[in-house]
Amino acid sequence: MKELPKIVVAALVFIRKDDSILLAKQSYGQGFWSLPGGVMEAGESIDQTAIREVRDETGLEIHLDKLVGVYSKPGEGALALTFEGSVTGGELRAGNEVSEVRFFPLDSLPENIRDHLRQRVEDYRANSPAPVIRTQ
Repeated sequence: MKELPKIVVAALVFIRKDDSILLAKQSYGQGFWSLPGGVMEAGESIDQTAIREVRDETGLEIHLDKLVGVYSKPGEGALALTFEGSVTGGELRAGNEVSEVRFFPLDSLPENIRDHLRQRVEDYRANSPAPVIRTQ
């Protein structure tokens, strides 16, 4: 029997406040700003991943409202799912693997973000009734 490929699955969450979205500055690598989120762990569902990662990185408790997009990254062996979430509790603070968390206006994102995040933000802004499916 052929061995199945190993794929990394990540959940990322858009949290909106007025015309701004919450971004987390990574405390590792080049310190990119990113959506809060991270990699799914063994035995965890994708919604549990999204909720746990947001809590760990931002201190916020959330409810997932909808799936925004599914992003395949074949060059990295990764699949990223982006959700929109609503805050239900907690206090905003930088947490695990994050040096800062801040809301940014959708039309004024920080310079230090990856190109794939810019595309995901544009997909989010389009507010499609169905999730976007895209290869990045």
